[in-house]
Amino acid sequence: MGHITLTLKDETLASLRKDFDAFLRVSLKLDPQFLTPSFEDFLRAKLLDNMTPLTEQAVQRLLQGGQYAWAKRTLDKEFPEVVSILLRQAGEFGFGFASRPEWTPDERAKQCREWAAAIVSEADAGEALIDPLAAQIQSGVQDIQMLEESMQTPAWRLAESVRQRVYEAKIGCEQASGSLARERLGELRGLLRLAIAHGTFQKQEAQQIMEYLRLLKPEIFVEEPDDVFTRLAAWLRNFFVPPPKNQARG
Repeated sequence: MGHITLTLKDETLASLRKDFDAFLRVSLKLDPQFLTPSFEDFLRAKLLDNMTPLTEQAVQRLLQGGQYAWAKRTLDKEFPEVVSILLRQAGEFGFGFASRPEWTPDERAKQCREWAAAIVSEADAGEALIDPLAAQIQSGVQDIQMLEESMQTPAWRLAESVRQRVYEAKIGCEQASGSLARERLGELRGLLRLAIAHGTFQKQEAQQIMEYLRLLKPEIFVEEPDDVFTRLAAWLRNFFVPPPKNQARG
């Protein structure tokens, strides 16, 4: 390798030193861990009119450490399952990640993959990341109804209240008789319609409850004639028949 000896005026040398200090100041501001070159390397680059060699070592260090390397390790699974960890820990801190309740497992898997593909596409990443990302999303997602139960949302509390009222009305139908039993039956029907609308009961469950009561007390499903004599008879029954003991004590 050849050698060149330069004789420079003090003013020229001071100017070069000033440029070198400015180069270091800007580089370290952009990256506090920037691998600084020597003054001789800086002079050589200036002489060759090519500053690229000065940054080659810095770029190599950047690829091996720092934020870029962390991101690369994350995608290469050196920091494994970052998405699944995030979603799994969300519940511990009061957050949740839910899917639609009507999806089958296959539909949920399909939606997870399509979402993962959209993320990878927008991030300009490789398609090889789609399936691992979809698997992480699927492992962390919950059915919305399960999430509502675990977080005891207002909707879940309302549904539980309706469920309790349905059972109370059912017991009321079983224990009552006559006009009171028919009133309880009307209340039960209204509560079941509300429960079905909120997803608390399925139609089949509601039908089973009504069929059970129809077998137990078929007479309450027959409408009483609404005339003056019927109302007078009901009034006399209420007047002469003593109330149940539990009501009398209350």
